[in-house]
Order: sequence, then structure tokens, then C-alpha cells
Amino acid sequence: MASLISPEAFSSFQYDYVIAGGGTAGLTIANRLSENPQITVAILEAGQSRIDDFAVLTPGLAPTTWNNDSYDWIFHTTPQTHLGGHVVGHPRGKLLGGSSAINALFWTHASQADINDWGKLGNKGWSWKSLVPYFFKSETYVAPGPQTAKDLDIVSEIDASLHGQHGPVIDSFPEFYGSLQEAWPRTYKNLGLGVDGDPRGGLALGGFTNPTTIDPKTRTRSHAGVAYYKPIAGRPNLHVLTEALVEKVLFDPRRGRNQLIANGVKFGAKGRHYVVEAKKEVILSAGTFGSSKILELSGIGSTKILKKNNIEVLYDNENVGENLQDHALVPLGFEVVDGLFTTDAFRDPKVLDAALAAYLANQTGPLSTGTYSSALLSYKQMLPTSNKAKIPKGINNVLTPKQAAADPGLAHRVELTRLKTLEPKESSAQQLIILAGLTPGDANVTKLFSTESPGSYVTLAAILEHPFSRGSVHIQSSDPTVYPVIDPNYLGAEVDLEIFADIMLHLQTVARAEPLASLLKGKGHVYQPGYFELNESNVREHVKKALSSEYHPCGTCAMSPRGKGGVVDERLRVYGTERLRVVDASIFPLQARANLVSLTYAIAEKAADLIKEDAADNTHY
Repeated sequence: MASLISPEAFSSFQYDYVIAGGGTAGLTIANRLSENPQITVAILEAGQSRIDDFAVLTPGLAPTTWNNDSYDWIFHTTPQTHLGGHVVGHPRGKLLGGSSAINALFWTHASQADINDWGKLGNKGWSWKSLVPYFFKSETYVAPGPQTAKDLDIVSEIDASLHGQHGPVIDSFPEFYGSLQEAWPRTYKNLGLGVDGDPRGGLALGGFTNPTTIDPKTRTRSHAGVAYYKPIAGRPNLHVLTEALVEKVLFDPRRGRNQLIANGVKFGAKGRHYVVEAKKEVILSAGTFGSSKILELSGIGSTKILKKNNIEVLYDNENVGENLQDHALVPLGFEVVDGLFTTDAFRDPKVLDAALAAYLANQTGPLSTGTYSSALLSYKQMLPTSNKAKIPKGINNVLTPKQAAADPGLAHRVELTRLKTLEPKESSAQQLIILAGLTPGDANVTKLFSTESPGSYVTLAAILEHPFSRGSVHIQSSDPTVYPVIDPNYLGAEVDLEIFADIMLHLQTVARAEPLASLLKGKGHVYQPGYFELNESNVREHVKKALSSEYHPCGTCAMSPRGKGGVVDERLRVYGTERLRVVDASIFPLQARANLVSLTYAIAEKAADLIKEDAADNTHY
């Protein structure tokens, strides 16, 4: 158990597998590897346990965990050049369960093309078909009741055969909802954009009600901590140490096949430094900002960056920390008609107290649920009827010929993104509704997801699903406690701004379509203070000033051939090493559509099988 072992006792053991990070991927792998009682597994988690924390388990309290260092790393980007210099906050889970314990509980899925494109980049064995069993393995789907299905228009959308029935993570539909959520899928239907199947199948587009990671029996969050770890916490072959920061990977001074052999990690806990040994493998699951940082601190990365930080270069790989991609989000706020509930009402302590009382008494009310109104739309679907043939400015020359020739891996990834953007059956945007006003452009995430303006508001948000812009994450010190420099380079590619402009103009038309329009003041013409009517002349400036994030960073330890941007191979093994892997969203070579947690569980499930296969093949060790 996390609380029953000291750092001294932990470091005295030799484990078969040492996992850096007790988050979404790390706990999934630990669960599967420790199924064999003969295999010993260790997890180091920098945060606290908080398995049974009320703020974590209560769906509607998720925002209270953000910008709170008991739950959240509280990362920030550098001032963004193409956003007028403003900084974007990035909450990342710092507790057992990682970001699955503090996210917005969406259970949405990548497209088939997203995963097939990974295979096209040279990653043998990666395709939608190969990943489907792992989506099933991670999920227990709970169907909605008849009334909920009718009210939220779920009946025509869900195909239960596409969902898992026996996995650790439970997903379900809300029992508490109102007219805004009921209007959402019907509004898209009236626009000719009703969902055309179950998005879980990786093909469907349109507006829909999405499941959330909530256990309907208890109305509590189903996250990696309670789903993958808590049921098996008593396994004697599994040790978890919390409040332990992994500082670097250690390597056997002897080299095997001219490579570095990982044999443990150095970590800090309670003001002291320790070493723990791994007999088989070290697995980095520290997230998109953390795993590449650990590699660089360990001497694996760009020679220029390592030398600048006085770190010995053990393996030069300029790809480490590069290829950062994220789902950027731009909001548009509207005032709702009088009498409709939004969480802006929680500014009144009496309203919040009543919501808490309802949840504590019978797990109902606004705190019992998350956000569950989504849309996945292609670029063509969002264009006005008069301009369906439009092609985004700059999409055919994202890279110059010289840039493409110098970096063939990037050129290939850009081309796949271009084809997907122009494909009428692939999503370019996710749109959603948040029952609260947002303060656009605030780097403080707590302030971002609230408003001081009196009144009640909803926020319609647009997310760019497949960005062309690429950023980076790199260390700025050899001190492991110093945060890395995070530069997503939002809107660095001109075409991202052009696509966003069209997404936002379409989002405004959604607000003015029925039945949603009748729930907004002035039928979608009365904005929350700070927002305004968008048109072709001002929409780009709004995107730049209001842009934030959906908090889906990925790609900094990309799975690709070494000469084409890769940090790990198709079995997630770090190039230049033996017995060292990365398993988390940092390995995604290309951003996938929708929310990433379901995909992260699936790749971790697949990784566990890869690790078991290699363990059976003794030549790997």
C-alpha cells in the first residue's frame, strides 16, 4: 500500500519493474504486470495518494482541484508568441490516478484514422484494429435508463456492442441534467449535424451526449486510482511510494549491444535521495511534461540542451521533448434566459451548500455529474453552404520545401494532418457546452473557469483537434525539482488560426439555432461581458486573445522511427537503451481527436502486453 512503506524500505527492494508515475498509464501497467504473483512491481508517484478524497471523487468538484498544489502540478507555458504573449495554465494530476483523477470526466474516443496514421508513420503493429481489444479491456459501459436516453437523445447514438463490459473504468450517462443539455444534440440535428453513429466506433461525427467516467451506483469519479489500483492494493508483489519524485534513470555501467542498460532510478522523498533497482525494466509514465524531462535529466536528449544544463550526454537524440501538440480551446460566452441553472449560481454560498447537501444525502444534484455535451465535426461540415469548397489558407504550405527536406518525419506528420483536415469524414473540431461563464485568456485556471460578471452564462467552446503547430518541453536546470520550459507554440502554424476562425464562426451559428437559441437571451445575441459578436474581420483576434487549452498535451516522446522524429520504437522502447520504455500520452506521434484519457488507458493496456511478450523472450533481457 502507498501509505505502508517508507522510502528506506522501498529502496531496499529489488523489483522486476519500476514505474515512474502513478497516473493513468502507470497504474494501468502496474495492475497488469502484477497479475503474475512472481513478478514484483514498484510505482513512484510524486503526489499524494488521495484515493478516497472527496474533491476527487465528487464529479462536480473537479475545478476545486485545479491550481491546488495538493492535486495539481500547476504547470504554465512560456508567454506565447502568437497569442500576444499571454501564458496558458496547464493543470496536470499530481496524485495517484494522475490527470484521470482531476479531469472533466469526458469519455470520448479517437478516430480510426488517428490510430491508423500512427502505423503509417512506420510503427509496425499499430492500427485501429490492433487497439480495439484494449479499448474493450479498459471499460465497463453502463447504458442509460430509458428516460435519460429519451431526454438526452441517446437512443440512436449508442451501440453497446462497441463498448467494454468488464473493464476497470466505469462510464455512464448523467441522471441530473436540464434543458440546455437536452437541447444540445437536437440543435445539431436541426443544423443537419446529428451524430451518425456511436463515436466509440471511431467513425461517427455530429453533436451528441457523451458518457463520463462516473460510477452510476455511487455517482463518484471512476479514475485510475480507484479503478486500477485500489482493488489490487493488497497485492504483496506491488509496492507504491507516494510523495517520491523520480530524478533520473540509472544505467548499468556495462553496455549491452552498445546501448545503455537501465537498472533503476534515483528519487527524492522527504528531503533525502534514494535509489531503487529494477531487474527487468524501468517504465516512464510521468506524462507529456514529465517523461521527456526525466529522459533529459538522465542524459538522453539533445546534446545542446544537455550540455547547457551541465548534464552528461549518454545518448544524443534531438527528438526528446520535441513534437509537443495540444488541443487548444477557444470559448464564446452567452447569457442564459432567466430561471436556467448554471454553476455561476455557486457564487452564492447558500446554493453551493444546498448542492453539497443534495450530493451527500443521495448523490444527486449538480455535483453528481460532469460535462457531457459534445460534437465532433469535420472542417467541411462547419463551412457555410455558400462556401463548402473552401480550403484553409496555408494548409498546402505549412512547411517550406527546405523544411520538409530537412525533417522528413515532420513532413510526413504534417501531410497526414493535412489529409485528415480536408477529409469530410474526419473531425477537425470538437465543440462542447460548459454550464458556466469563463474568463477568456486567464492563465490562472481557477479564474479561467469562472466569471465575476453578475448573471448566469453558458460557454460554448471550440477545440482544434489536429493542430499543425508543434512545440516543445525541455529542462532548464539539472535540478529535478525545477519545472521544464513548456512552449506549445500555439498558432505557430498560420493554418491553425485560419481553421479556428471558421470553427468559431460556426460555433456562433450553433448558439443561434433552435432549440438552444431559445434558452439564450436574445436567442444567442446577448454575450457574457468580455465576449462579442464574431465576424470575419474580428474572429482571428478573438482566437488569439481568448485561446486556452483543453489540457491534452502529447507527443514529446514520440513513437516513430529514430530518423523520423522518434524517441521510442513501436514497442515503446527508448532508442539507444535497453530495459527502458515510455508509456503515456507523450508517445503519441500525432494528436488524436476528442479527450485523451480513453486512448491513454488503451495504449497502456497494449503496452502491458508488449512488456509481457518481451519478458517471455529472454533475448530482450
